[in-house]
Amino acid sequence: MADRHWRSVFKALIERFIKQNYAIATSLFYYSLKHLIAGVSLYDVYPAQYSDHYHYAPTFAALFAPVFALPYSVGLFLWHFLFAGLWVLAVYKMPLTHRQKVFFYWFGLQEMLTALTNSQTNPLIAAIPLFAFISFEKRQPLWAAFFIVVGFDIKIYSIVAGALFLLYPQKVRFLAYTLFWGVVLGLLPLLFTPPARLYWQYEMWIRQLLIKSDHDKWANTSIHKLIHLSISPDIPTSLIVGAGIVLFCTVYIHIRKFGERSFRMLMLASVLIFQVIFNPVSESATYITAVTGVLCWWFYCPQTTLDRVLLVSCFVLTVLSPSDFFPAFLRDQLTRPYALKALPCVLIWFRILVLMHTTNPVDKPQPQAVVSL
Repeated sequence: MADRHWRSVFKALIERFIKQNYAIATSLFYYSLKHLIAGVSLYDVYPAQYSDHYHYAPTFAALFAPVFALPYSVGLFLWHFLFAGLWVLAVYKMPLTHRQKVFFYWFGLQEMLTALTNSQTNPLIAAIPLFAFISFEKRQPLWAAFFIVVGFDIKIYSIVAGALFLLYPQKVRFLAYTLFWGVVLGLLPLLFTPPARLYWQYEMWIRQLLIKSDHDKWANTSIHKLIHLSISPDIPTSLIVGAGIVLFCTVYIHIRKFGERSFRMLMLASVLIFQVIFNPVSESATYITAVTGVLCWWFYCPQTTLDRVLLVSCFVLTVLSPSDFFPAFLRDQLTRPYALKALPCVLIWFRILVLMHTTNPVDKPQPQAVVSL
C-alpha cells in the first residue's frame, strides 16, 4: 500500500510538472511542426494551444521534427535530456583537465536546472559555441559553420559565435561552408511545406523578431536594464548594443595573440557572455550560456583576488539567486527588480576585455587552482 501511495504521489508530481512547465513552454514547439505542415503562420497567437509566441526560424520546426513527432510524454523526456546531454558533451570535449570539467559541471548545475525548468532551448544554445570552438580548434570549418548556422536558426544572437572564425585559418572556406549550410538548413522545411509558404513563413519570422525586440525591451535581465536603471532610461538599445560590438571587436587588433589558446579561450568566453548580456530580451533562463562563458574565463584568467570575488559573486547572484537557496525577499526586492543576476557577468565580460588587451594569461590550464576560491 505504501509503495502504491508513493508511486501515485510521484506520478502526480510529474503530471503537474508537465502541465505547469513543459506544456506551457514547450507545446509551441510541438505545434510548430503541425502549423508548418498545415501551411498556417508559425508566428500567430494560438491561445487554445499555448500562451507564448514562436520566435524561431521555420528551420527549427523541421530540424527537430523527429522529436516533435513523438508522443508528448516521450518528447518531454527527450527534450530535456537531449539538450542537457549536448551541453554535458560539449563541456566534456573542451580542452580542459578532468578536475576542471568536474568543477564546470558542479558550478553550472543549478543554472542548468534553471534553464531546464523553463523547458526551452537554452542549454543547446550554450553548447553550440563550444562545439563551434572545438571544430575550429580541430581545423574543421565545415562543422564549425554547421553549428553556427544551426544556432542562428534557433536564436539569431547565436551568430555571435561566428566571430571566432577570424582567429583561425581557412577563413574563406569557412564563409563558403556557412553559405552552404545556410542554404541547406534554410530550405530544410521544404520537406513539409511548399516554397511559397516557406517564403511567407520567413517574412513572418522577421516581422515577429522586430515585434519581440520592441515589446520586451523593458522586461529583460541584461546590461540594458542595468544602464537604464543606473544612468538613464532614455539611452537607446541600439546605442548600447553598438557600443558593446565596438568594445567586443577591439581585441582583434592583437593579431599576434591569435595563435595562443588562452587568447582564443577568452574570446570564446567573451562570445558566450556577450550574446546574453547585450541581448535586450535576455531572461533568467538564458544565463546558462553566460555562466558557461564565465567558466571558460575562469580557467584561463590569472585567478587573482579580483577574479575570485567575481566568480563568487557570479555563483551567488547569477546562479543561486533564482533558486530556493537564495532568500526570497532579497530576490523579490533586490535581484529581480535591479537585474543583479546580470551584474557579475557584465563585470566579468569587461574583465575579459582587459585581460585580452593587457596580459598574456597562462596558455595551459591550472588544475591546482580549480577550486581555490
